[in-house]
Amino acid sequence: MLQSPLSKQMIVFIILWYSAHSKRWESGLRQKYDGYGEDWMFIPDGNGQPQVAVLRIKDSETRNVLDDSQITYIIYTRSGPAEGTRVTLNDTTNLANSDFEPSRKTKFITHGWKSSALSSSLLDMKNAFLTHGDYNVVLVDWEPLAASTFYLGPMQNTARVGNDAANFIDFLVKETGLKTQNVHFIGHSLGAHVAGNAGSATTSGKLSRVTGLDPALPGFHVLASEKTRLDPTDAEFVDVIHSCGGVLGFLQPLGKADFYPNAGTAVQPGCCCVAEIMEACSHGRSNVYFTESINSKTGFSATKCDSWDSYMTGKCANSQVVLMGEHVDQTAKGLFFLRTRSDPPYAYTSEVINNTI
Repeated sequence: MLQSPLSKQMIVFIILWYSAHSKRWESGLRQKYDGYGEDWMFIPDGNGQPQVAVLRIKDSETRNVLDDSQITYIIYTRSGPAEGTRVTLNDTTNLANSDFEPSRKTKFITHGWKSSALSSSLLDMKNAFLTHGDYNVVLVDWEPLAASTFYLGPMQNTARVGNDAANFIDFLVKETGLKTQNVHFIGHSLGAHVAGNAGSATTSGKLSRVTGLDPALPGFHVLASEKTRLDPTDAEFVDVIHSCGGVLGFLQPLGKADFYPNAGTAVQPGCCCVAEIMEACSHGRSNVYFTESINSKTGFSATKCDSWDSYMTGKCANSQVVLMGEHVDQTAKGLFFLRTRSDPPYAYTSEVINNTI
């Protein structure tokens, strides 16, 4: 169900809540910039570049954040056009020309704020999947609904986009015979909640898997219930990678299996040292880790544990170990911790101490 425009009281409550709950990591930006974290903040776009996101609006600027912009779906396959085929809901003509094959595993991928299906992060993930196997890869493009500098507008639009994506999945089931157990929906930041909403709204069957990549935090604690944000019931298996928890992404577990590389918080290794990009870089790391995991020979080994401190002190050395990312064991349940490298490839391996030939 679509949410109504925000009231002044709700906006004030969001600002106060966010200010109180985002102090796990202190970048110094509040001291450097007037109103940072209350009136505005830096959030990365689809290319990982920090952009100004407005969190507070004046009464005179209040507007309906929903519009009639169309949501489109770009279908890529190994044998289809390199530029993909753009399809809209109930568009049987373009679907027939898209080389979509229901017998293949189908990967839906969607973006977050100030991004599009043609952002580098989505294209990198799409290319990694098509390198790995013969998939249908569907990029969900809701750029017009994600473009507002007033961040809470795109935040509200995640419900509408998720519902439309669910209708599109039902359309594919009806027209092609696609099985929902062959569908995996992946989303980063606001896109993680789109993925969750799509999973919960699909009527033709339960999706096999939903993956949330650092699900967006600002506003969701106070304006979204489990019906309008990612939650463990949105698919048969829901996994989450946290990389800027407590600031731009959720720190609390939202899936059946939640992964916390480097404690799941800023600053992720390699995201140093300019304050304006530390959080944006850390927020985007979840996307980078997942994309690398698709074709990684090393893999991101994660250990089940109750906390980062327990993990680092070796208290969970004999606990279950699973891979984080695409090749996760879908029976995994609980919290998992791991370390990464600061440079690509990010999957952690012991340092080479003798490189002499």
